[in-house]
Amino acid sequence: MSVTTVASVALALVAVAVAFAAVVAARPTARRLRGMALARHVPPWARGRVPPGPFVLVAGAVLALALVSVFVEILDAVVEGDDFTAFDRPVVEWVAQRRTGWSSAVVVAVTDIGGKALLTLLLAGVAVAVAVRLRSWRPVVLAAVSGGGGALLVAGSKLLIARDRPDPLHRAVVESGFSFPSGHSASALVILGTVAWLISMVAVSRTVRATAWVAAGILAVAVGLSRVYLGVHYPSDVVAGWVLGATWLLTVAVADRLPGSPLPLLHPWRGTDGSPEWLARRPVTVFTVTAVAGFAAIFGIVGVAVLAG
Repeated sequence: MSVTTVASVALALVAVAVAFAAVVAARPTARRLRGMALARHVPPWARGRVPPGPFVLVAGAVLALALVSVFVEILDAVVEGDDFTAFDRPVVEWVAQRRTGWSSAVVVAVTDIGGKALLTLLLAGVAVAVAVRLRSWRPVVLAAVSGGGGALLVAGSKLLIARDRPDPLHRAVVESGFSFPSGHSASALVILGTVAWLISMVAVSRTVRATAWVAAGILAVAVGLSRVYLGVHYPSDVVAGWVLGATWLLTVAVADRLPGSPLPLLHPWRGTDGSPEWLARRPVTVFTVTAVAGFAAIFGIVGVAVLAG
């Protein structure tokens, strides 16, 4: 294990500690908010008329579409070179002029948290541990679809858009490939969000669940900002990566909550009679088809936006 990897793990643990401290400090406020009983402010005629399941699905789908539209707007700004992307190059140049050697070393350790190796190991390890704990294949399927689909979505978008990276003179590290969207930013958000989701499946304590989500948010933001600091991405690349990652994570969550989705109904590894369970009662068809359809829709919208631009 290299020194940089050790530093990355240490910084990730520091982020978890900071998240835990923030959650503990916010607990009194959270208790007061829970005690407000928001249901009391809902009109009596509306109570019980809207089933929570369909409402969550519709809200999730609408939010996913809204995020896709935001991504397309950023893409359009990149193609046209207007809006806030006009500040891309000045920001990269300004940061490059103020970098120092020691700070670059620290930021490299931060950016490596969003690298493929650490994220893959983290996701696989947590998925297997949660699968064993729940005696279900659900966490493994969820991790595979979320992580694999996110990686394909980013790779495909990069090839479609083919934006060059910032000037090599402004980079602190060597990077290859296209710039838009930031793969580190998108992958960090998708995988760390999935890890927090998996932990929430087995964690009883609200503090642990909240810490997992807050730490995921802190690390995803830190990884994205590190890419701009190192001069390998423009700010618009990073924002687009966050938006695309959030879109895909939300799409997977909606697919998971579909009525009849097999993930909540997957069999344990052994049936009640002790016989092995090789297949779920319902095949993974519903979830897979929904996720693939969501992937195709997102990628299709991005492709149309690129052709139209």
